[in-house]
Amino acid sequence: MKINIEYCTIWNYEPRARSLREDLISTFKDEFNILDIKLIEGERGVFEVSVNRGLKVFSKKKTGRFPISSVEVSQAIRDAITEGRLWQES
Repeated sequence: MKINIEYCTIWNYEPRARSLREDLISTFKDEFNILDIKLIEGERGVFEVSVNRGLKVFSKKKTGRFPISSVEVSQAIRDAITEGRLWQES
């Protein structure tokens, strides 16, 4: 599974992104043979989490807030798996 966390460097969202990355590694390390979580530098206040081919599972732009916790993002990923959206083209 590929997970991208795009974060704003101007607003110093990197610590949040790194923390989320570590939590997601802990959560999913035993569930997937390949787990690739990348931090992507962005701007304009972004904090976006997407999986595989770009399926957004969390968007600060859309919600107007950061994830309440890594559990919110983990659950969004699990929901995408359950609903079969994870493996579709985005």
